[in-house]
Amino acid sequence: MMKSIIFLLCCLVFTGSIALAQHTALPQIPANTFLVTSFGAAGDGKTLNTVTIQRALDSARIHGGKVIIPKGIFLCGPLQMYSHTALELQSGAILRLRNDIANYPIGNERYLNFISILDATDIKISGPGTIDGQGQNWWTKYTDKELQYRRPQLLFIEKCKRVELEGILTLDPPNTHISLRNCTDVYIHDIRIQAPDESRNTDGINVSARNCTIENCDIRTGDDNIAINFGDRNKGELPQCSDILIRNCFFGVGHGLSIGSFTSGGLRNLKVEHCEFDGTTSGLRIKSARGRGGIVENLRYSDLTIKNCKWPIFFSCYYPKEPLKPEQDTSFADVPFMPVFRNIRCSNIRVVNAGTGIRIWGLPGSPITDCYFENVQINADKPGEISYAKGLRFISSTIKMKPELYHAEVSGL
Repeated sequence: MMKSIIFLLCCLVFTGSIALAQHTALPQIPANTFLVTSFGAAGDGKTLNTVTIQRALDSARIHGGKVIIPKGIFLCGPLQMYSHTALELQSGAILRLRNDIANYPIGNERYLNFISILDATDIKISGPGTIDGQGQNWWTKYTDKELQYRRPQLLFIEKCKRVELEGILTLDPPNTHISLRNCTDVYIHDIRIQAPDESRNTDGINVSARNCTIENCDIRTGDDNIAINFGDRNKGELPQCSDILIRNCFFGVGHGLSIGSFTSGGLRNLKVEHCEFDGTTSGLRIKSARGRGGIVENLRYSDLTIKNCKWPIFFSCYYPKEPLKPEQDTSFADVPFMPVFRNIRCSNIRVVNAGTGIRIWGLPGSPITDCYFENVQINADKPGEISYAKGLRFISSTIKMKPELYHAEVSGL
């Protein structure tokens, strides 16, 4: 009885430490409108519209307002958006990235991203239309090692405040669909993200942000469906992430919901709830390593279904290369930027038809600590492992095949 009371109190304290992560401020856009066809853009699928659409965006930069892409196929090169601007893709509108790689614009030793937004405030991209990256040509040439520079991302948003992405379909990017770096007050909702599972490095949403909600999205792609990255100390980048909520999303083909592998800046307060995973390589994944780590804490995963997944729960401090067995690593050295994973709660999670049930691999000098699994049901072909972990507790949970334990303090299995 006393143990149950203590556990309940711990759960209440832990739950209270997580803020209700969600957007708190939406972008404010002036009422002006700018129709791209009024600036000379042609939606015939052949005309290159980079100059004319950029002219509309430049007008919005001066006055603020909404730039409208009407029905049609608007072939285009790299664009720049600015503060107090909305881009609306109306029904039947396709903003299509040019894929003539030999003539594609280059800057800063890379192929320029399709839509770049830097140091801006009040940005919105919305509507039922499509942003099409025409990625197949890029993927083929990348595989054949014929590209000299890094491939373009569809949306690259950095150091921005009050950002909203709503309703759009992003399709077949040369590289990542959506990349948000060091942003504040981000609301992404009701969007679809699609690329074939064999496409190269087509992450759905890469995000480092404070106060961010991602909800009601359908993400099927060739790499991480969502990746939360926050700091590569080798590049001098240490953004902190906090108060992120991901809910009511569907994860199809892809590598799942990932944290890391660059975690040097730190992540605090993540809630993932009411999501479904079907056919992802991983489900819930936290990945880092010595030299690229930081503190990842106060994570809550609840009310999830994970089906047909190779690694449904995968927390590893060895990414990208793990030892064959945890006992092969005997180093307790405290090196700079050690990964620290702590205060993780998983509840009401159902895993069916998994490859490996669970893998939790801490380090000899930095064990994963204080993980709670309540009402977690795992049906898998292989048991998995738990190593270098302290304070792991399973409550009312069932794992079809018990994981192997190595230097792990685990109760309830």
